[in-house]
Amino acid sequence: MPDSVSHSKLGWCFGGLILALSMLQAQAAEPVFLPDIAPLSDFPDPAHATRREGLFLPLEMPRLLTPGMTKRQADALLGVPHFHEGLFGERRWDYILNFYTGSGTAYQICRLQLRWDRHMRLEGMAWSSEECRAAVYPMPEKRDVVAPVSQAPPLALYFDFDKADLSEKAQQDLAAFVAANPGTDHKLSVIGYTDGAGPDAYNDRLSLVRADRVSKNLVALGVPLSNLQISGAGERSPARRGEDGMREPLNRRVMVMIMSGA
Repeated sequence: MPDSVSHSKLGWCFGGLILALSMLQAQAAEPVFLPDIAPLSDFPDPAHATRREGLFLPLEMPRLLTPGMTKRQADALLGVPHFHEGLFGERRWDYILNFYTGSGTAYQICRLQLRWDRHMRLEGMAWSSEECRAAVYPMPEKRDVVAPVSQAPPLALYFDFDKADLSEKAQQDLAAFVAANPGTDHKLSVIGYTDGAGPDAYNDRLSLVRADRVSKNLVALGVPLSNLQISGAGERSPARRGEDGMREPLNRRVMVMIMSGA
């Protein structure tokens, strides 16, 4: 019994640490995407909820949810879903969330739906009203962080299957992009992608390798490394869907986009 109690206390402490770190990160981070708004008819009957009273959360917590997360990562942020949904096989998780309005003890009741792809990765979210979404994702008029607002059309560079080497055409396109956008003050987002063939972990790594190869070419063209934001998105956010994205050439790409500050 003492061992189980100590493990329980350790679990609560660890959970509290994750919550605190998550809130600090959310306060500084821009939302990476904007969820959908769905009609109430898309949500299950609240009478069938396991937590009909809903769950009170800081607004920053659901704001940390991003496409590509696993169910365990979502569970760590929001807890288990509220309508008997299981961990395996379920393509939708539904929550009843309560947010204080800032006026005494008044609060608004919101419905949130998480949608999972065939790999059980988060591919979409929907709120029950515009007011609920706006509470979690406020308009960024007064923010002074770097936002991915493109000053020029993004550049797409394509790759052969299971390869990360730039073709001659890709190198020419990249050089033309840099020449058309001179200066060393540009911040560039470099995001790699893959098609749907192969395991998720392998695709995540391959997408990052592709982004890294493009970044090295950008540095060779005179772009400071400190101006590059490099990431890999694996097979998530495909440019073209169909046949589950397997070996779709348009999905094997790296996107280069100019970002600007406020």
